[in-house]
Amino acid sequence: MSNAIVVGVDGSPDSGAALDWAAAEAELRGVPLHVVYGLWMPMAAVPFGRAATLPPSDELRAYAMDVLDTARQRAKETAPDLDVDTFLILRPPAQALLDASKDADLVVAGTRGLSTIGSLVLGSVSGRVATHATCPAVVVPPDGTAGDGSVVVGVDGSAHGDASLRFALTEAGLRSARVVVVAAYRMRGHVAVPERQETEALVAAAVDRARAATGATVDVATVVEPGDPADVIVGAASDASLVVVGSRGRSNVRSMLLGSTSRAVLHHATCPVAVVPH
Repeated sequence: MSNAIVVGVDGSPDSGAALDWAAAEAELRGVPLHVVYGLWMPMAAVPFGRAATLPPSDELRAYAMDVLDTARQRAKETAPDLDVDTFLILRPPAQALLDASKDADLVVAGTRGLSTIGSLVLGSVSGRVATHATCPAVVVPPDGTAGDGSVVVGVDGSAHGDASLRFALTEAGLRSARVVVVAAYRMRGHVAVPERQETEALVAAAVDRARAATGATVDVATVVEPGDPADVIVGAASDASLVVVGSRGRSNVRSMLLGSTSRAVLHHATCPVAVVPH
């Protein structure tokens, strides 16, 4: 599924918001949209034996196909000329999206799905996709506002931060929007002048590297403030259309988990969040 945008649907309002965003993004990029439904029955315990996976019932298959057909129609209403393909994949939803997006430009998921109770915790599917996707993953909130068109990106001098900045510049170029580059620094007592100057220099160097790599000429503004990185990014993105973070930052340990800043931004941002792998 190369050169496409992949989006997961399950019939929930959250996946509908993700579908609308993905369709608009695919039209903007001029690439096909691949709509994926991951259908998988839960494991059933077998007495004195291994756990077994039940085959999907005819009713569940019919429901999944109905969701996909409705999703195709909805995407076509958003973008009539868009090339839309649908895929019913017999795998758990997160794994279906990860498999389908291995060669994709972008993978998109809603914040939560049908199986998630309302809570402050990100849905298991969107969380896994954002953590493990090999392409940029966008998590779309159900009630995200259109914003002012700007793209906010967090940088910290790491390779992941640089990848995020390149992605943000490219996205802003497609949208004819400006980029707001955000970095945070820690206060040491009441003296923060050296830390602020070092952070401003780090941001300037990162912007120069990203412009050289992408050839982007979009307007760039910077926000350098003391505080927790996630708080500073979310605050700067209050009116944004998209916020971009790296999957990990300078404090990364080799692990299969999202960095703490990326995870916090995913939980608290009110606009779509793109998580960019290095």
